Amino acid sequence: MFEGALSIEKTYNQCDKALSDLQAYNEKRKEADFQISTEEKAELDEVVNTAITNATRIVDKEGERNWPGVFREMHTNLAKLYLELDEHDKVRAECERLQDYGETGRLEADEVLESLKEKEDS
Repeated sequence: MFEGALSIEKTYNQCDKALSDLQAYNEKRKEADFQISTEEKAELDEVVNTAITNATRIVDKEGERNWPGVFREMHTNLAKLYLELDEHDKVRAECERLQDYGETGRLEADEVLESLKEKEDS
């Protein structure tokens, strides 16, 4: 379990970094003189893909482990990452899964879906 706890904490950190990096990248892309090197883009892709892969590995343990808070947070992380990646169907799928995690899950899903609606309307 100790190793699992470390992996979960590491994945939280990876998701936080990936989301932060993606949000910064998406903001910079709006600038007229935006440029990113191939190396910088590859590094961003690696950070994001690692976070998604590891968060998915954790949620794949649903049914095997009793970690409802962890699973809820990982679905939230995935939904937010997919939102930044403009993968709207995946955002909706993660939000649907969040609905299974009580009032907190429903509130988190509503928040992400509201952000998705704003993005689609703009």
